[in-house]
Amino acid sequence: MQKAQRFGLLLIAALFLVATSATAQSLTTPPSGDNQKASVTQHIGPVTVTINYSSPDVSAPDGTDRRGKIYGGLVHWGYKDEGFGTCEKCPWRAGANENTTITFSHDVEVQGKAIAAGTYGLHMMAGEDEWTIIFSNNSTSWGSYFYEESEDALRVTAKPEKAEYRHWLTFDFHDRQPDHTSVRMWWEDLAVPFTISVPNLQDIYLDAMRAELRGAAGFHWANWIQAARYCLQNEVNLEEAEAWAAQAVNTPFLQGKNINSLAVLAQLQNANGKKDEAMKTANEALEMAPNDRAKQGIQQLIDSMK
Repeated sequence: MQKAQRFGLLLIAALFLVATSATAQSLTTPPSGDNQKASVTQHIGPVTVTINYSSPDVSAPDGTDRRGKIYGGLVHWGYKDEGFGTCEKCPWRAGANENTTITFSHDVEVQGKAIAAGTYGLHMMAGEDEWTIIFSNNSTSWGSYFYEESEDALRVTAKPEKAEYRHWLTFDFHDRQPDHTSVRMWWEDLAVPFTISVPNLQDIYLDAMRAELRGAAGFHWANWIQAARYCLQNEVNLEEAEAWAAQAVNTPFLQGKNINSLAVLAQLQNANGKKDEAMKTANEALEMAPNDRAKQGIQQLIDSMK
């Protein structure tokens, strides 16, 4: 066969392979390097934070123990040219394989800095005394090979901490409070924590309540009172809360006029400076009290408003 013919056949074969590989579906195969995928989610009230990552271990693929050689070695200090992709100044991928990603269901603050709801590529620039945590608008690339600083959504700094030995890289939430939590990247003998907080948590709750009361939840008087009581206990949104309590009490369809709903409405009327209306509502609740103990409770409410 002539050289030109052989070249033509090879070219056709090559084009066929490119075409079929472009259209073929990927197979289910073990993760690259056997770095198993992991996912962790934490709730901060109605807010969710989810981290998806691939988890390398301290041992090398050939079984070599890399303890003491992770930081400053596999996890390089500062930037590094990985020799692949478009990135010449690459941070660490904060895991293995594809982008480590973090998803916020709502707007939050990280280390006190605002970041919008969404999914971000999570990268880290390691330092002996301080780390930089990078949230990239690019969350679909492989590792940090295609990282671009221009795609940063947020950068914050964090202090590394000595920690008990952890063979597999793990992200966890080790401080869980009503309005904030602390994320920790923990691997080998080091942990890097950073705080996620929700500064407008009450607004998120209230927005959820408003939306839910417009649906099936709004057909039960107790839900209107529950929303009103939340506002009363937290001393927020008191005028709307009064309207919610009045809805439960005064809407015939809901059949919500009872000692408990009247007591909540009276307290809200009083909090909104409507003392005469509050006393009238509280006295109506007193008349409905089924026993001496209930009467005593309502009387204490009346006395507190005088």
